Amino acid sequence: MTSPVKVQIEKPFVQTEAKPQPRVLCIAPAWNEGERIKRVVEAVPQDCVETTVVVDDGSVDSTSAYAEAAGALVLGDGNNHGVGAAIRRGIDYAMTNGYDIVVVVSGGGKTPPEQIPRLLAPILQGEAELVQGSRYKAGGEFLRMPWRRKFGTRGYTLLFSLFCGRRVTDASSGFRAIKLSLFEDQRINLWQDWLDRYELEPYLLFKALRLRHQVVEVPVTIEYPQEDDGIAYTKMRALVDWWKIFRPILFLGLGLKK
Repeated sequence: MTSPVKVQIEKPFVQTEAKPQPRVLCIAPAWNEGERIKRVVEAVPQDCVETTVVVDDGSVDSTSAYAEAAGALVLGDGNNHGVGAAIRRGIDYAMTNGYDIVVVVSGGGKTPPEQIPRLLAPILQGEAELVQGSRYKAGGEFLRMPWRRKFGTRGYTLLFSLFCGRRVTDASSGFRAIKLSLFEDQRINLWQDWLDRYELEPYLLFKALRLRHQVVEVPVTIEYPQEDDGIAYTKMRALVDWWKIFRPILFLGLGLKK
């Protein structure tokens, strides 16, 4: 008696839809950056960033013209509102237009946009909601940074970590990626008038850490201008603007603001 023949039945092929890529918007706040903003926009990697928005914060030079010539979308109303308000305007645009992630870069070029994929990776891998670029984390570096800035950023980071109760290596870096779903947590409220200038960025990092959201630091390179460029290494004013970056950690740490 012969054995029955086994017939292998193939499973029907079912085509699954590829998971759509998250939409990424790059925000570059800019105030009197001139031709530098053109170089920044052109350096944004288009294979991972869908749109670059330059928020012109009341420049009186040709910043907007250079940004548009490089292919950026320019937002601005001709008035100077502050870097915090500029970043918030970019975030508002992203949320209104269906983006998933924003990346914030310096309009002056201190945060080379070629490093954006490094910031996006932890979010795309599901490991982070906010990614902070750090010049002090192993693998990071800083070029031509004045000694006063080294001392100030180290000291500020120490105070930030103490008030926040969470250790970070570079609290003053302005290079970061943010998953917009983070703002579904209504305890994080960027839309407060007191956050219009230098307060918004430390506020965001502090709140995300304190509320136990997924925050990751990745090493990046921060570049300061050449000494012969005739460009100030920072536009922050001593004392007045130092207070603006310090007061969020003081107010939040002491429970004076939410």
